[in-house]
Amino acid sequence: MADRLRHDVSLHLESGSRLVVTGPKGAGKSTLLAVLAGTLAPTSGTVRHAPNARVRLLAQESAAADSRNAREVFSSGVPDTETVSLTSLGLLSSADLDRPVRELSMGQQRRLDLAMALASRPHVLLLDEPTNHLSIALVDELTDALRATDAAVVLATHDRQLQRDTASWPRLSL
Repeated sequence: MADRLRHDVSLHLESGSRLVVTGPKGAGKSTLLAVLAGTLAPTSGTVRHAPNARVRLLAQESAAADSRNAREVFSSGVPDTETVSLTSLGLLSSADLDRPVRELSMGQQRRLDLAMALASRPHVLLLDEPTNHLSIALVDELTDALRATDAAVVLATHDRQLQRDTASWPRLSL
């Protein structure tokens, strides 16, 4: 995976920054986001974050589902669940909160991932194909939320509607 990002990339993000990462499949978009998130080490160069910066990556695919229920996964993945509750985000029905994650649909798992990313109140939100498995209505709500957040947002997507909705954002082509 680390060999997929074949070009040097230099960028600086501040609160409220917006960036859409573009390029064909295999160009290194996911690799770049993973490096920015610190889940993959760069093969050269450095990544620096402000002290105490909360950086959150919404990866393309959900982690392997296990027997824990959605509420347990959320509680273990979000440091302060008393500040933001899973139910307050409205992304999962109350009936789904106690179901094992492995029994949730891909869309429900994706909404759980999104809830965890948003509830961590990130300073930098890295979104890799965030609309995968989401309804059109939820994509519209996500777009509105991305416009309103104070967090820096870096987005990699092939979703044509999301690309149109973010047409005014700066682009980084890989």
